[in-house]
Amino acid sequence: LMVLKDIKKLHKQIQRCYAENRRALHPVQFYLTSHGGQLKKNMDENDKGWVNWKDIHIKPEHYSELIKKEDLIYLTSDSPNILKELDESKAYVIGGLVDHNHHKGLTYKQASDYGINHAQLPLGNFVKMNSRKVLAVNHVFEIILEYLETRDWQEAFFTILPQRKGAVPTDKTCESASYDPQSVRMEECGSDSDSSEEEDSRNELDSPREEKQDKENHTESIGNSLPH
Repeated sequence: LMVLKDIKKLHKQIQRCYAENRRALHPVQFYLTSHGGQLKKNMDENDKGWVNWKDIHIKPEHYSELIKKEDLIYLTSDSPNILKELDESKAYVIGGLVDHNHHKGLTYKQASDYGINHAQLPLGNFVKMNSRKVLAVNHVFEIILEYLETRDWQEAFFTILPQRKGAVPTDKTCESASYDPQSVRMEECGSDSDSSEEEDSRNELDSPREEKQDKENHTESIGNSLPH
């Protein structure tokens, strides 16, 4: 599904997720599943230290083989369900796909095909954006970490979202208040983990395949919101 360039982006985004989870106040149980193909090859060649990563479960199996279906929630921006809070008994799936808008709806279709519950982050309730609401994998992951620390979706979004997405608060009170755009940090499985059209110094992820398309390269990250 992805060319080599996008696989490398996915790899960098995964690196970012790993680094942020390691230093988070409330780290999640982090699973990298369906690990194989061109993504694994790229990691073996360019990031040999991944075999020594700590506090992460890297598995060749599909996530549905590791966690009960009823305990999974697939995060996808195409879902009609809006996430209100994180259920710490559930595992949240972020699809490892850097799609550049080429695979719209793929993560939602996958969740539906597997009969897995799905939802999207409540981005539209708190943030007005100039661009499409598809976020890079590491952005979705970091938003979840930030929410677990603050329990405030708006703060989580404005801490993590890249400034170049033109994000402003939907709340007029907040809009007229002293929100400094410079404070918005920039990047989904994208979370929608159909992830993003942007490259950024904070991105760190890669995945899919060379100039050929290859289904085996669709990797998922699973983060259980239950802190260690």
